[in-house]
Amino acid sequence: MKTGFIGIGQMGKHMSRRILDAGYDLTVHDLQKEAAAPLLKKGAGWGDTPKEVAESCEIFFSSLPTPKSIEEVVYGENGLSKGWKKGDIYVDMSTNSPSLIRKIAGDARKAGVSVLDAPVSGGTKGAEAGTLTIMVGGDPAAIKKIREVLLTMGQKIFHVGDAGCGNVAKLVNNMISLACNSISAEGFVLGVKGGIDPQTLWEIISTSTGNNWCMQQYPRTTFKGDFEPGFRVGLAYKDIGLALDLGKEYGIPLPVGEAVKEDLHDTIVAGFADKGVDAVILPLEKECGVKVRLP
Repeated sequence: MKTGFIGIGQMGKHMSRRILDAGYDLTVHDLQKEAAAPLLKKGAGWGDTPKEVAESCEIFFSSLPTPKSIEEVVYGENGLSKGWKKGDIYVDMSTNSPSLIRKIAGDARKAGVSVLDAPVSGGTKGAEAGTLTIMVGGDPAAIKKIREVLLTMGQKIFHVGDAGCGNVAKLVNNMISLACNSISAEGFVLGVKGGIDPQTLWEIISTSTGNNWCMQQYPRTTFKGDFEPGFRVGLAYKDIGLALDLGKEYGIPLPVGEAVKEDLHDTIVAGFADKGVDAVILPLEKECGVKVRLP
């Protein structure tokens, strides 16, 4: 089964490697060819454009940073839509706009191409280990055809509905996670300012109702002052914006989501757009004159 992968970034480099290591005939493309060098050394093919990838493959994946970049990869002069063929399956694994993926799916259907949206959760560590959670929207028959490929990247695969529903699920997850990230930062700054040792506070909350995944990262990130990504603040800001747009589309007020977006905006203004999302604590630490660190 000839497989393509477009977008060899922080997530894509691991996901595509796992497909290649599983023995699939893989062709890759990225705006920066050097990003694909390790894959090419391992035997992957190279496509100069998304169109070339679509022309040579039956299944092609993308993992890209923004809806705009996805739109360009699909509809650009040398985009996937200029090369895909009847019977092909396109799987976008980005965190994307549900409305955009539904438009792409509708256009592709006219050419006999199936489109699935399959965003993931688990971060770069999950991508590297092949333990991602994958939320898939689209035709069940198409999902069945590519299930074994998906299993090279993730252990939990959920079919959540029609095309676009994968991204609805992902945006809901990210909105909740980012809200936990912001409130954990506020809580720990408050606790440390009030005189509690960060480790003691972490141990208490870890066995109490305030426990959450974001706080569980603190021993390897915030407590060490290590804010390297992970999940970049700039991408988190994009995702919360997509979630809020979805809320407006469906008439759902999301005041907590708006507060999270403001938190992320303040973190970007402070110069931390390329740091991991734990860095939302840094502007607050500066304002309050404390640091949530362990010696």
